[in-house]
Amino acid sequence: MEKPANSSIINICVIPSVSVGDAYVSLSQSLKSDDTLFVLGDGKFAHMTVYMARFADDAVNDVVAAARRVLQRTTPFRCEHIGYFMTAGRYLEASYRKSDAFMALHEALIDAVSQYRINPGQPYEEGYFTPYTAEQRHNAEQTGYDLARNLYRPHVTLTRYREGGVPQIFPALPAAALSFDLGKVCIYRADDNGAVYELIREYPITQ
Repeated sequence: MEKPANSSIINICVIPSVSVGDAYVSLSQSLKSDDTLFVLGDGKFAHMTVYMARFADDAVNDVVAAARRVLQRTTPFRCEHIGYFMTAGRYLEASYRKSDAFMALHEALIDAVSQYRINPGQPYEEGYFTPYTAEQRHNAEQTGYDLARNLYRPHVTLTRYREGGVPQIFPALPAAALSFDLGKVCIYRADDNGAVYELIREYPITQ
């Protein structure tokens, strides 16, 4: 299937606190090598996807309005850092606890926003994490997001390694001081790799 014309990937994501975001840039920069394809701080910044899918460009205003209704009801909760994970696609991620509050926000955004996605039931297979497994395909068909629901894992991506370039031994990575209280959710356009690049809306999350 060809990529749908006049469409964009929309990423609704949590933005860490300033201090945690700065810590992630420093950490990611320390990993930079000939084997890394990108690091934070070189035009990229720390963010945590909550829901992401492809939409027709003329549906983006509906997406923003639907997300706003969810986010206006959202209150702060703790985003708890629990370690690191290397994906099969060679992405190094900082992992966060899949808490009830996190999953409630994830599901609320799916319920409110996914109805506007392009080609419901017959999604274009995005290139940022392919080929799809059967469960990814099912999630993409149901929600527009291949890593939704059971496959959803809150995380901040630190870097991606070239094929054959994943280190056998990693440097020591910090185990603390990367948790934060949810304070801001943003809606971005993302490129074909899922990396955000254009801010559409920003929402503070308050009591």
